[in-house]
Amino acid sequence: MATTSVLQILVTTLGTAGVLAVLSRVLRTAKPDVAGEAAGAIAPEKGTAWFTVVVVGLMAVAGLYGAVFLRAGWGGIGLAVIGLCVAGFMAPSLTSVHKVTWDEQGIEGPSNLFGPTLGLRRTRILWDDIARTGTTITSYWFVQSGDGRRVYWSFLYKGHGVLTAYLRARRPDLKLPVAS
Repeated sequence: MATTSVLQILVTTLGTAGVLAVLSRVLRTAKPDVAGEAAGAIAPEKGTAWFTVVVVGLMAVAGLYGAVFLRAGWGGIGLAVIGLCVAGFMAPSLTSVHKVTWDEQGIEGPSNLFGPTLGLRRTRILWDDIARTGTTITSYWFVQSGDGRRVYWSFLYKGHGVLTAYLRARRPDLKLPVAS
């Protein structure tokens, strides 16, 4: 039995590493929605968002089915709740509400966090109004204006490096959180 457990752990670990390697490659080579010398747009990678919503949606259904028909009790209900929460957090990434756009005047995008993800509110910040940059505990990057407004994005956005390069060129005085 111990050999089977070790083998299962090894297969699970290698499978997870493989999935992460493929996802990393897709995100590194992905092109932004729009990119030009003076303007651009990046958005969450839709394939990853769809995959997440579908898998955790199935997880929620399995949890509910287990709780109702297989007497899984609170474990099934917990699985369903987790699945529904993750699907709910990820679903807005399937729309354009989390898209970040920029032009010669400024940057516009999601402007608040909701739990571990982005909320629905958006704002626009002029380039000269950006006071600082940073990252959140959930690894979102942001630019912040002097009055505290923020625009957030993530490394899970297709073409996020294009925005980083534009920000570096437009505002070389700002210290970016991590080289990209």
